[in-house]
Amino acid sequence: MPLKYLLLILCIFLFSSCSERKGDDTFRNNKPETTSYIRDVPLKSVKGRNDIVELGPFAGAVTSTSVVFILKTTQPAKVRIQLSEKTDFSNAFFTGEFESDKENYNYVKPEINNLKPNTKYFYRAVVDDYPADKVHYFLTFPSDMAYSFSFGFGSCQQQGRGSSSNIFSVIAKDSLRFFIHLGDWVYADYTIDLNFNNSMSLIERSYRLKYDYSYPFARDILSKMPIVYTYDDHDYAGNDKDGTVSNKQYSIKAYDTFFPHYKLENPGNGIWQQFSIGDVDFFVLDLRTQRSSSSEAFNSSGEFSPPASHSILAGFNISGTDQKTWFLNALKSSSAKWKVIVSSVIFNPRYFDAAVDERINKYYPQIRRGVIDKWAGYPEDMLDLIKTVQNDNIKNVIIVSGDSHSSYIDDGTNSVMPEISSSNLDVRNNRLGLLTSLAGYNIWNQGSYNSDGHAYGKVSFIYGEENYALLEIIDDSGNAVVSYRLPEK
Repeated sequence: MPLKYLLLILCIFLFSSCSERKGDDTFRNNKPETTSYIRDVPLKSVKGRNDIVELGPFAGAVTSTSVVFILKTTQPAKVRIQLSEKTDFSNAFFTGEFESDKENYNYVKPEINNLKPNTKYFYRAVVDDYPADKVHYFLTFPSDMAYSFSFGFGSCQQQGRGSSSNIFSVIAKDSLRFFIHLGDWVYADYTIDLNFNNSMSLIERSYRLKYDYSYPFARDILSKMPIVYTYDDHDYAGNDKDGTVSNKQYSIKAYDTFFPHYKLENPGNGIWQQFSIGDVDFFVLDLRTQRSSSSEAFNSSGEFSPPASHSILAGFNISGTDQKTWFLNALKSSSAKWKVIVSSVIFNPRYFDAAVDERINKYYPQIRRGVIDKWAGYPEDMLDLIKTVQNDNIKNVIIVSGDSHSSYIDDGTNSVMPEISSSNLDVRNNRLGLLTSLAGYNIWNQGSYNSDGHAYGKVSFIYGEENYALLEIIDDSGNAVVSYRLPEK
């Protein structure tokens, strides 16, 4: 067998994302209530009350005038968030009062509107009228459309093998307006229980690990910028899991209750959502709860031959609008100059070539798992997205993706739409860009990160004499190791 095929076999095997206790847990939703700010709340001054705040508060779902917080107390309590433009909390104001309770594991999600655009706010928890010591901050989004800004993204961290990285302090020092986490944020199937998604208590435990202040992601990043998040397999239900898993409703409801997200388009069935900043629309996809079983992609002879409607977006009949219909319609109706597709797994269609490579399938059929778990394993949806973008002449689409434990950029030559992928926040770099290139598949034509360190992705939208997007892979020394300048069309 030629060397290039052997190398390809190795890279695809490594490319596969890292690999039922029944539970009857129930809980009611604790929906945030949008409130205008409140000025006059008398505070008590006393030390020793900080132990009531177990986790947070952290900010998410930021717009130009609003924000949602997440906070967990150690016991039922009355909770507010205090905000101010000053570090000493002069001229401060408050959210409405929320009550944490055991039915919701003592999580609350205070939400507030009527904020100023493009303004830095300091905030802290107030529990039973006692202010906590931890002070965090965030910036509201600008109201201007032609506003230059950067965001960061990445995935794959806290795998439970003692891994850590100074990448988080580098991210914290960067000029980012927010950070998008693309999943495998705490490998709950490794660190907690193989079948963690069958118990609401175990899923809640995984969120406690996400927000653990002793870990640098919470301490360095969540405390300084808002977070956007979509789960992938290891924080949804387990390695390569799809929409056929039992109790997937637990994962959906846990996300809804334990994370400060934007409006869910179909909250009973998944976590897909949309938000905007400036002249950029973001489409955050749920690529686990609605995906068809990967086993259905093979015919009786074991050949890769997905049936009609084999879908990564909408593989099940559900109530309300399905994700695929919503996504393609939202993409077509977007009037923003830039559109960012937030995908937990790689889109690049060139991986489909490996899925149908007869030699690989004949001698090493097991390695196909690494390919069919991505968009390449769902060619109908992949082609429908490409056709929608091309037929409707949708310009300036960028895909950000994760999952693969490596980082790379393609300008659209292979990925059709420019794609930047980064997914080794604190896990070992698999160097998959290098391996695929050696195997004869130059899938990422703008380069890949092939060192031993860690990395995150950064996308900047620049407005001036020339409008463009700058796509960068940043390593743990703060250097841009791969970059591509994408002019606005």
